[in-house]
Amino acid sequence: MKNQQPAPAIYFKSYEVKEFKYKKKAERKEFKNENPFQISVNPGYDETKEKAIIEVTVNLDTEAVSITIVVNGYFELVDGEKTDFEKYLVINGTAIVYPYVRSMVSMLTSLDNENAIILPTINTNGLWHE
Repeated sequence: MKNQQPAPAIYFKSYEVKEFKYKKKAERKEFKNENPFQISVNPGYDETKEKAIIEVTVNLDTEAVSITIVVNGYFELVDGEKTDFEKYLVINGTAIVYPYVRSMVSMLTSLDNENAIILPTINTNGLWHE
C-alpha cells in the first residue's frame, strides 16, 4: 500500500525581479559589518486576493560590494485555501524563490570578476519562527 502524500497548499506560478542594485566599492577603508548578509520575507496577496505573494529581500554589504535584490514569488492557493497561507509562503515559498535569488546574484557577480558571490543557504523553517 502506498502512502498518499497530502496535496501541496500552494503552487508556484512565477517570479518577478522587483529591484536589483549592485554597487562596487572603490575604497575599502576599515570595514566592519558583523552581519553582511540579511534576508527578509513578506507574505501577502495580490490586489484580487487570488494569488499569494512572497517578497524576498536580500541585502549583502561587504567591503567590496553592496547588493540589494527584491524578488516576488507568485503562488496559487489550493482551492482558495487561506488558512495558514502565510506560514506556507514563508517556509515553502521562500524555499522555492530563494534559489533564484542566489542564482541571480552569483551570475551577475561572476560577470564582473572571476570570483562569483554565492549567497549562503538558509533555514526557511527558521524564518517562520523569527
